[in-house]
Amino acid sequence: MKLKLTTVYSLQAFQLMRYVTMILIGVFMAKSTLGMEAIGAYEQFMFLAGSVSFFWLNGLIRGFLPLYREDDGDDVRFFNAFVLISALTAVSSLLIFMLAGMWFPEDAGEGAFPVRWMLAAYLFCSVPASLTEYYFLLKKKSARIVIYGAVSYVLMTILVLVPALMGWGISGCLIGLVVSAVFRYLVLWFILIRYVRFQFSKAYQREHIGVSLPLILSALVSGSAQYVDGFIVRSYYDESVFAIFRFGAREFPIVLLMANAFSNALLPDFSGTSRFEEVLEKMKKESTRLARYLFPLSGLLLVSSHMLFPLLFNSNFGESAGVFNIYLLLVTSRLLFPQTILIGLKQTSLIAWASVGELVLNVTLSFWFVQFGGIEGVAFATVVAYLFEKVFLLMMVESRLNIPVIKYQNISRHLIYSLLLLFLFYLVEFVIY
Repeated sequence: MKLKLTTVYSLQAFQLMRYVTMILIGVFMAKSTLGMEAIGAYEQFMFLAGSVSFFWLNGLIRGFLPLYREDDGDDVRFFNAFVLISALTAVSSLLIFMLAGMWFPEDAGEGAFPVRWMLAAYLFCSVPASLTEYYFLLKKKSARIVIYGAVSYVLMTILVLVPALMGWGISGCLIGLVVSAVFRYLVLWFILIRYVRFQFSKAYQREHIGVSLPLILSALVSGSAQYVDGFIVRSYYDESVFAIFRFGAREFPIVLLMANAFSNALLPDFSGTSRFEEVLEKMKKESTRLARYLFPLSGLLLVSSHMLFPLLFNSNFGESAGVFNIYLLLVTSRLLFPQTILIGLKQTSLIAWASVGELVLNVTLSFWFVQFGGIEGVAFATVVAYLFEKVFLLMMVESRLNIPVIKYQNISRHLIYSLLLLFLFYLVEFVIY
């Protein structure tokens, strides 16, 4: 059967290309002449760039997608989203430039490579450039999403890895990274100049900010959960146990990327309320397809993790596999999509409240479960808290919007998949190992 390239598939492919690129860069850097200190500097560079922007960028993009109207013609809303994101990016770039000296003190030395200049430039270009793939999404240009992703990430891989493999040092890698971000930024400007009318609108800005603020709060709260878990583990155990926990406390990234891309790709469909039933049916069909692949893949990792962890790291991290297997159970909540409907219908305040409740429950259960379950107890608390958040949102969608879950999820199949994965988890963790 021929697979039709839809916007959902294209955005998922784009996110997969991004993830594979990051993995490839990490693998080849480790095999290059770069030392651990240089690789650590690169990772710190990427971490800082993401930490000051991930929550508000995520919230603003998700808030903008259901507001877009195809009949805008000249894409005034897109221009206003660009203005808002660019303004916040400029502030973030200035902030990171002023603070980066704490992490890169060598910048103060005469003739030193200006890492913080590179960091500010990378942030300034790369964050607004994230709008490009969503412009193609809104215009239903599925093939262009894939082509743009392939060109962008192949270029990024070449520009970052060639300096590493040629022995040009971390400065060459960072310059290559910035150049790849400039390329994506220029593509965005080409779109703006060619297709978009530059017209600022206070009404659009107010609407965009109003819908996005709860999503920004939600992203910030959800993103802090991993740090809370780490703090709790560290307060009970020493550095060695903390390292074991951190190596295992990794959500399966393919599940997270595919689920988020799926949710974001559907948001523009909610702008046309006449197609609402059609959108719900599409959600049900595509989420079932996603579950059909991601549940078995999670099960395969669950079975093999106890063999893979000692091979990928060393025997000291064998216990990390048990923590990782618990985090694999997050697929049961990640593949439920009540938040997509709430964002699409601009009922975003409920998502913020649910995220706050999830964090409070996570902290409470973690302090309780760690008493008798150790680091595995902290991991279980995260799974329970995430599931609580999704169940709460499912109930809100049904009670507030009168949309039962069977309208947009194949809930019976989802329950079967979830129970099978839990049974497999029991066999692996309590019978085999």
